[in-house]
Amino acid sequence: MKINYNEDTEIQLPRKQLYLYGYENYFNSFIKNYEKNKLSNSILLSGLKGLGKATFAYHFANYLLSQKEEGEYSVKTFSINENNISYKLLNANTHPNFFLIESNFQEKDIKIEQIRKLINFLNKTSYKKNLKIVMIDNAEYLNLNSSNALLKSIEEPQDNTFFFIIHNSASKILDTIKSRCREFKFSFNIMQKKNILTKIINLYRNEFQTNSIMEDFYFDSPGNLVKYFLSLDKANINIKENLLNSIIHFMEEYKANKSLETLTFITLFIQKFYNELCLKDNKNFNYYIANQSQLLRQINNIKKYNLDEKNVFIWVKNILHNEKK
Repeated sequence: MKINYNEDTEIQLPRKQLYLYGYENYFNSFIKNYEKNKLSNSILLSGLKGLGKATFAYHFANYLLSQKEEGEYSVKTFSINENNISYKLLNANTHPNFFLIESNFQEKDIKIEQIRKLINFLNKTSYKKNLKIVMIDNAEYLNLNSSNALLKSIEEPQDNTFFFIIHNSASKILDTIKSRCREFKFSFNIMQKKNILTKIINLYRNEFQTNSIMEDFYFDSPGNLVKYFLSLDKANINIKENLLNSIIHFMEEYKANKSLETLTFITLFIQKFYNELCLKDNKNFNYYIANQSQLLRQINNIKKYNLDEKNVFIWVKNILHNEKK
């Protein structure tokens, strides 16, 4: 099966994920509290980017909305039935009892106009008098005005309304929002991340050229790994055959997106590049380690001292090319 590389690639978008990995205990806890009417109406899901917070929220939304429907959510396998009507409506963002707020990709900020539309949604009677779900993704992009407009809604939510506010814990969120929510801090240890990544690899085994090497990077978040390995596959770069081209590819990506995650991935690939050199030529171990340290220091200084990445990347590429000779 060949991946269709566009914004709707099912591997990337949380709303399209049919399977939930690693969150089984959290999910069961949410169900238990919901059944006992003890689940908070305003929930803050915190954790590192790419950890699967939004996927968890979409799965729980499907669990709540698909009850008594054909193909309702499977708690046994923590999976969504792709033929379920609520899944189809959530996927298309057209479910009458679901409201999504997310940051604009270019402007980032969540605007007060989006909160006003939410308030209008909350004031309407729910479809078939069922519960309502509000999801706010990347809540760290709520500005002061939009945060203040949101406060009353999350402070005094209707009984049949649940807020799932998703927050990248590497960024700040206003204390006024945080104090009005029940916060769940998601985190996984290295073995849990490796287990999640292995399941993802097995699920999409035929779709990744690079799946056999993904496990070497299990210490990063699964979402980030899938994102960046898809990027390599799209560029038709096979890591096993050419680590140097992989590093150069991410350097070009960084020039375009200025993302700290991309910069981090460059350092990870440089480390792997030098690990392989050391394995092949152990006699020059100290020389390679010294060069690696020098390169990583300069890469980290790009953000730290606002260096011109173009000059740094040219210097890094020249050194790496010489190492390969």
